[in-house]
Amino acid sequence: MPHLSELHGAATHLAVVALPLELLLLVLRRLGRGGDAVRLWEPWVLGAALVGIAASGLTGLLVRGQSQTQLRGADYGIGGIHFWLGIAVTLHVVGVVAQRLSQRGRVVTVGAGAIAIALLAAGGVLAQGYFGGRMTYQQGVGVEAMGQGRQTAVGAARLDADLTGGMSDVEAGRRAFGVAGLGCAACHGDLAQGGRGPQLVGGREIDEFREVHGTGLFPPQVVTDRDFQALDAYLRSLR
Repeated sequence: MPHLSELHGAATHLAVVALPLELLLLVLRRLGRGGDAVRLWEPWVLGAALVGIAASGLTGLLVRGQSQTQLRGADYGIGGIHFWLGIAVTLHVVGVVAQRLSQRGRVVTVGAGAIAIALLAAGGVLAQGYFGGRMTYQQGVGVEAMGQGRQTAVGAARLDADLTGGMSDVEAGRRAFGVAGLGCAACHGDLAQGGRGPQLVGGREIDEFREVHGTGLFPPQVVTDRDFQALDAYLRSLR
């Protein structure tokens, strides 16, 4: 069964194709090219853009929590830009569709203002796609064994090696907590004092840890209960 993040990408591509195509058809109408065929198809393309935006918005809200879990620290700024661009483009296109419905039945010429509005919509959805691509291909959101997910696997392997080599839980947990290990410090601060993530000084219960990260950045098959015990020992030492 497709994952919701895959459905989000499929829905987004409909808008990515439809909005630039809408801009092209409006330009052709402005230039008097294409005749009846352009006038016939242009409203349908605008409708397809609206459907694509609605579908990508719904699936995007459903997977937003995944990006919040997998983007570390300040990198979530990328997710915020992607999200708010989507909101802006959605409102923009809904406004255009509402205006077009109010003009239904009338012959409306395409002016420079309409071209500018369509250009803004196309530019907005392309910019949103760029930041979505950065989240996927640079940060590994929704992609196993890639990007920041890969850092989790490498950090867990280093932690296991430290524990196997006889290092104390507190020292091994300290090394794993840092940005060169599992990267917990990127969200929770160098001394677990809190940042984008909450303060962790004094430790946490494993059930709480699994509830927050078990299906995201730190799956149990990668970061084991033994690994958590070392991290927790370090956090309790900070008390």
